[in-house]
Amino acid sequence: MKMPNGYGSITKLSGSRRRPYAVRRTIDGRQKYLAYFADFNDALAYLVELNKCPAILGSDITFADAYRFEMTERRKRIADVTAQNYDIAFKKCAAIHDKRLTDLTVTELQSIIKTMSASGIRHPMQKKVRQVMHNVYRYAIKYQLIAPTADISRFVDIDMPRRKYKKKPFNTRQLNRVRAIADNQADPLSPMAMAIIMMCYSGPRPSEFLRVLKSDVKLKQRFYRIRESKTAAGRNRVVPISKKVLPYYEYWMSCDGVTLITDDDGKPKDADLLSTCTIAVDGKPLTYHQFLTRFRRVMDASRCHHTPHECRHTCATWLDSKGANKLATKRILGHAVQDITDGIYTHPSLRQLRRAIDLL
Repeated sequence: MKMPNGYGSITKLSGSRRRPYAVRRTIDGRQKYLAYFADFNDALAYLVELNKCPAILGSDITFADAYRFEMTERRKRIADVTAQNYDIAFKKCAAIHDKRLTDLTVTELQSIIKTMSASGIRHPMQKKVRQVMHNVYRYAIKYQLIAPTADISRFVDIDMPRRKYKKKPFNTRQLNRVRAIADNQADPLSPMAMAIIMMCYSGPRPSEFLRVLKSDVKLKQRFYRIRESKTAAGRNRVVPISKKVLPYYEYWMSCDGVTLITDDDGKPKDADLLSTCTIAVDGKPLTYHQFLTRFRRVMDASRCHHTPHECRHTCATWLDSKGANKLATKRILGHAVQDITDGIYTHPSLRQLRRAIDLL
């Protein structure tokens, strides 16, 4: 029976044996025999239980085994994009995947970070890799696979963050230049300029905005819902739509596709918009890389120097300067509310959220 990669295998040994069925698994780069059984079904049951309960492995558990078990629990609590980031960081640890946790040294963990640094991979990814190490060791301690004092991930150092420049919001003149592109239907950059202004007037994270579904956009009630977010406070939140950018939402809603913002290979469904459409939309969701490329083109055309995340800074800055309700601002941006009264007992209505966004 062929098992999934990393799951282990069952082998029937040759000769006359009382327990011919052996359960094997790769540990430290070598196949290791873990147990022997008289019946194949008993061996299979053991292998299934092995992959459900890491304690069976004891001190033989490898870094990859611990990561897989830990992520089985964690995936239920985190967004898909966060899980993907963990998987990417885990791949950077390939040199220690098949090594037992009890045999690993700080030098081996640190060498992964040093290799990343030497190849030009900076603080953000190094931080994610170190977090994966933390998660693996905490999981092993939780299930008593290693002693609490055996957590050597706490000794791993990473490079200091390098900030090229401080985040700055759009000013009025810059946004007017972007708006001029958005309102010029003959400009091929017009739809993407619309999307940028939409982000400035609602403050989502770029990754959140690109995953908004058309079915979650309600033009009459003037709001859309963000289902997935990197934080618990940001998930399933309602984001109001400003009256000033409602026509831009109407444009994107008229285009093909499941997501609100899509790529550029088709045409809008609305016949009235079809004649003036300068960007084609065939309905495929826009990846962040594709969005970033188009975003930079609009920035060059409008003589601005901003990042996609600075649209979120712009919205937050405007809401603060206009004196918007603080709790409404946190709800719009998907920030955690620390105050017990505000966080549990106070519930801003959609009308209050719209009132706050209409101040912009």
